[in-house]
Amino acid sequence: MKTSKRKTRSDKFPLTLHPTGQYCKKIKGKIRYFGTDKKKALERYLAQATYLHGAQSLLQKASNGKMTLKQLCGLYLQYQHSRVLARALTPKHYNDDIDSLGRLMSFLGQGCKIESISTLDLRNYKRKLQSAYASVDRLNLNISDMKAMFHWARRNDVLETIPNIDAISKSRVVHKKMYTFNSEQIKKLLSAADVKM
Repeated sequence: MKTSKRKTRSDKFPLTLHPTGQYCKKIKGKIRYFGTDKKKALERYLAQATYLHGAQSLLQKASNGKMTLKQLCGLYLQYQHSRVLARALTPKHYNDDIDSLGRLMSFLGQGCKIESISTLDLRNYKRKLQSAYASVDRLNLNISDMKAMFHWARRNDVLETIPNIDAISKSRVVHKKMYTFNSEQIKKLLSAADVKM
């Protein structure tokens, strides 16, 4: 007599193929889509599973739009950490996120309510960054990290509305033109140079 081993739910692929061609999963009454490529869809799902199934969404609902900056930064950094574990993000990028968001929290205050962040607050934050950094690249990195967090929060239904982050633009990187010598200048330099040069 043959005994067939029945597949348990945990052995099965966690996503289903939707008629649209995307892999999806119904989580808390809402269908979430993860893309058309089976392997990448599974990676995306695993990266977001903690957030989607976990207490974070309960935290968001319980806060009823009164989420603090510390709570939002914590959720976003937890998401970024899951991306590091899935090798979709480098540890260096994750550390930059921690530094940038820490700087934002120290400026606005950890207990600051997201709904109370004004455009003026964000402009003052940019001014503070400009005085702290001589490098435009570091300034732009901090602004990019802040914007990425707010966009992520809106796209993933963590926040219904976000501050007016479009009012804060990155600083323009000015590339200095490299000076090149013409043939006359090169001849002058060679004629003036000593033997060692």
